[in-house]
Amino acid sequence: MVFCFTSGYFVLNAVVRHVLFRKKLLPLIALEPGYCSLFETEMHIALRPKDEAKRLAALREYNILDTAPEKDFDELVALASAICETPISTITLIDENRQWHKARVGLTDQEGNRDHAFCAHAINEDDLMVVSDASKDDRFFDNPFVTGNPEIRFYAGMPLINPEGFKLGTLCVIDRKPKNLSESQLLSLRVLGKQVMKQMELRRKLGELQRLNDINHKLLSVISHDLRSPFSSLYGLLEMVEQYDLPAEEFKNMIPGVKKGFNAANGLLTNLLEWATSQFDQHEIVRHTFSLKPLTETVIENNTQLFQQKSNTIINNIDSHLKAVGDENMIKAVFRNLIINANKFTKNGKIILAAKEAGHMVEVSVSDTGIGITNDHREKMFSWGHRSSTIGTGGERGSGFGLLVCKEFVERNGGEMWFTSDPGKGSQFYFSLPVF
Repeated sequence: MVFCFTSGYFVLNAVVRHVLFRKKLLPLIALEPGYCSLFETEMHIALRPKDEAKRLAALREYNILDTAPEKDFDELVALASAICETPISTITLIDENRQWHKARVGLTDQEGNRDHAFCAHAINEDDLMVVSDASKDDRFFDNPFVTGNPEIRFYAGMPLINPEGFKLGTLCVIDRKPKNLSESQLLSLRVLGKQVMKQMELRRKLGELQRLNDINHKLLSVISHDLRSPFSSLYGLLEMVEQYDLPAEEFKNMIPGVKKGFNAANGLLTNLLEWATSQFDQHEIVRHTFSLKPLTETVIENNTQLFQQKSNTIINNIDSHLKAVGDENMIKAVFRNLIINANKFTKNGKIILAAKEAGHMVEVSVSDTGIGITNDHREKMFSWGHRSSTIGTGGERGSGFGLLVCKEFVERNGGEMWFTSDPGKGSQFYFSLPVF
C-alpha cells in the first residue's frame, strides 16, 4: 500500500479511493490544505491485440476510415437501437489512437480517444462484451465516458470480425442507465454485427471493382492516345517509302525523327508496364530500407549517353549515408523518370540531385537549368484527364504519363510530391519518403 505523508497525515491510496467511490462517499471528501492527493484516475486501458499491426493493416484495406455517412450503415445502427431499446448505438472502428464512428445514433462526436473506448476492450473478445452497470465495473467506473458525457452505464458491443479473423471494431448499443438484454436481443445484436461486417466486405469489393474499372479506363486512354501516335508516324513513313520510292539519303534524314518517336514510345511503354504491374499487385509493395546514393548512381550510369547527347552535366549531391524506406523498384522508376525528364527539357545545362532529412522523412530534389514549365502546363502536371507534355529541347516527344506514375509511386510509399518552376530558368521536382 502506497502512502503519502504531509504534516503527520497520510492520504487514502487508490484502493481506498476505489471503495469510497463504490460507496459514493468519495465526492464528500474534502482535503485540507497541505495534504497531498492520490485521487488520480485509475482508469483501465485496454491491451492492444497481439496482432495489432496486421489488424490495422487489414482495417486500412477497407478504405472506410473518415468517410462520409452511408445509408446502409446508418440503418443498421438505427435497427440495433430499436431492437435493444437503447438511446445510443454506433458502428465503431478502432485505429491506432481513435475510436471512429462510421455510423451513430444518439452521439454528437464522430470520434474519441481510444484509451477511453469501451470498444477497444470489446475487440479483445471473441463474442459480445456486455457491461450491465459501468459504474460498478472495475474497468470502467472512473472512465471519462462514465463519469462524464455520454454517462455510459450499460454497454454491449459485438466485435466486427473480418474473414481473416481480425477484429476491426464493434457494433455497440449504449444506455445511460443499467440494464440487461434479453436472449433475443443478444441474438439480434450478434446477427446485426455480422451484417455490418458483410456490408463492409461488400463495400470493399465494390471499391475494388471501381478501382479495376478505373485502371482499365486509364490503360485504354494511354494506349489509344499516347502509344498510337509513334506507331502511326512509323506506318506513315513506311507507306511514303513504299509509294514514292524515296532516295536513300532522304530516307536516312527521316531516321532521327523516327528514333525520337520510338524512344518516346519505349519510355511510355516502360512506365505503362511498371504502373500496370503495381496496380494489379496492389498489396505486394515490398518495403525495406535502402541507400539513395547507389540507386541514383545506377540510374545516371544507365542514361549517360542521353546526357552526353545534349551536353548536360549531372551532379549527384546526395550523401551516401542517406537512406529511405520503401519499394526500391518503384523509387528507382521515380528517379529514372525525373532525371530523364530534366534532361529532356535542358540543353548545355545542369541537372542536380540533392536530398536532406526532414524529421521522419527524407526530401529529395531533382533540379535542372532548362526551359521550365509554363503557367498553362502547371495545372495539368498531375491530371489524368488533361495530361500533356511540351516538346523537349532536342525535339523529344512525351505524354506526361511518367510524372503521374512518379506521383502515384511516391504516395503509395508514404511520401508526397511537388514542384516549383521558373520559365526560362529551370524546374525543381521534390518528393519525400519515410526514413523508418
